[in-house]
Amino acid sequence: MEVIVAILIFVSFLVSASCGMGGSLILIPALTLLFGIKESIIISSILLGLNNLVKVIFFRQYIRFRPILWIMLFIFAGAGIGAVLLLSINEKVVAVILLVHVIFSFFFQRNQHYEIRKKISWLIAFTAGLFSGIAGTSGPLKGIALKCNVFEKLELVAAASIISLVSDSTKSIIYLTRYSPEKFPTEILLFSIIVMPIATGLGKKLNQRLSQTAYDALFYCVLSGYVVRLFL
Repeated sequence: MEVIVAILIFVSFLVSASCGMGGSLILIPALTLLFGIKESIIISSILLGLNNLVKVIFFRQYIRFRPILWIMLFIFAGAGIGAVLLLSINEKVVAVILLVHVIFSFFFQRNQHYEIRKKISWLIAFTAGLFSGIAGTSGPLKGIALKCNVFEKLELVAAASIISLVSDSTKSIIYLTRYSPEKFPTEILLFSIIVMPIATGLGKKLNQRLSQTAYDALFYCVLSGYVVRLFL
């Protein structure tokens, strides 16, 4: 089981680096093979926070703060509130919230007009951060908010990395006020730190080799993955 989890951890970092999102989509279910839902959310936030730091270093030349500043601020606020809520609610409630979140994200992405999304991208970002704090994943909403403001694939991955770094760091600090570091699985942490640069480097190369059309297809495949999770 540990070998399967290790492989999935590597894949989650690879997908995150090539697409800009999707790491939590793989990482949280992988960690639930060894831990409970709430524990998996906390551990994944710490691992993804470190991974996003690596991604920011790799993609630093593509970061453009102007188009994403408001998104970053609202995701930060939502993530902080969501993380506080996670620590005070039952694990079964967390599972229900994750289910509602993915359903809501799917129908919002499918039915809302692009111009409407662009005007309320700040609200989408706050909602993404809120769900990220409670359920461990911002789901399709973060991607939807970014797609309204960033279009070039390398810049989108860079933007997603810096935004996720902000939200994951915020969540991790709040989580660790209640989650004892002695309980943290050090083997998983050490393995993750070793493979992060490798997975990120491979993901960056994959992103650079993809055409914009192929990248868009990958991006929306990852968004669809959040919907598929409903049936797993």
